[in-house]
Amino acid sequence: MEFQYDKEMGFEGECFRITFTPINACPLMYRQIWRKAHRSIAEVNFYTRNKISIVNLTGFKFKNYLVTDGYVKRISHYDYVEIRFVGRDGMTPAATKVMSRDEFERNLVVGLNEQLPNIVLINLQFDVFNQIPDLDMCEECHTEIGEPVAVIGYQLNQDNLTIKQGIVSSFYQTDGARYLQVDATIRHGNAGSPVISLEKGKVIGLIGHKLTEVSQSYKRLKDIMNNNLQLLKGYQGRYNMDDIDPVQVLIANQNQIKYITKELYRITSMGVGYALPSSHIFNFFKENLIFESMDGSKNILAGF
Repeated sequence: MEFQYDKEMGFEGECFRITFTPINACPLMYRQIWRKAHRSIAEVNFYTRNKISIVNLTGFKFKNYLVTDGYVKRISHYDYVEIRFVGRDGMTPAATKVMSRDEFERNLVVGLNEQLPNIVLINLQFDVFNQIPDLDMCEECHTEIGEPVAVIGYQLNQDNLTIKQGIVSSFYQTDGARYLQVDATIRHGNAGSPVISLEKGKVIGLIGHKLTEVSQSYKRLKDIMNNNLQLLKGYQGRYNMDDIDPVQVLIANQNQIKYITKELYRITSMGVGYALPSSHIFNFFKENLIFESMDGSKNILAGF
């Protein structure tokens, strides 16, 4: 994805000309990013046999695969998966495929290196996706703090694709890897969304699910409630008051709190997200796939 600017002004000068506020800079550029990128970004929706949506994520097409967050490996109790790309309005389906759980899992590339656990690839070599273009991605990008970015993805259980503006606010070190800290509106469902640099017009990162502060807090709270339930079940049936077991009442209350907490987490808006740098995605491809040669003589081999 390339943009043309006045060579004397450069990107910064063009941004300053359009608007004087950095975080709200270049509305024209966001429109250009949307026009180029929306066709390549898909919703991945997991359904039960009764067509009840369990969870949805985002992914983007690259090298005939859908790149998404490794949280896919933790999703269970689903029967079908729908992968759906949309048109320019963010709503009209452009290409859709529904797969059974078995078919979906056969087309997963989960990786051979546990040091890169936050990436999953989904094979998109189906006729229905032939016209879906790849997103441009930086293999070795020099990303700076303060760099303006766009995050494009799905949120909650909504079927409309959205674009959010933000900046790279810092870097975050964990598990031996350095992640991008992105200040933008990140919500449930944005896991797997590409972070696109406005200056480069390319993907520089992938929003992760488990790296958000809210996700970490939710996990801690869920662990506490599960421990409480385990302790209470050990005393169940030992005490009765007027034919009522107070422990059962406490267990019911804990389950209600657990459900409410889950719903609050689902709709929470996070101001900060963490993204795996695009260089890690390229490393994942190199370690788990054989790229096609320039003349197409080699086949892409998935490391299932």
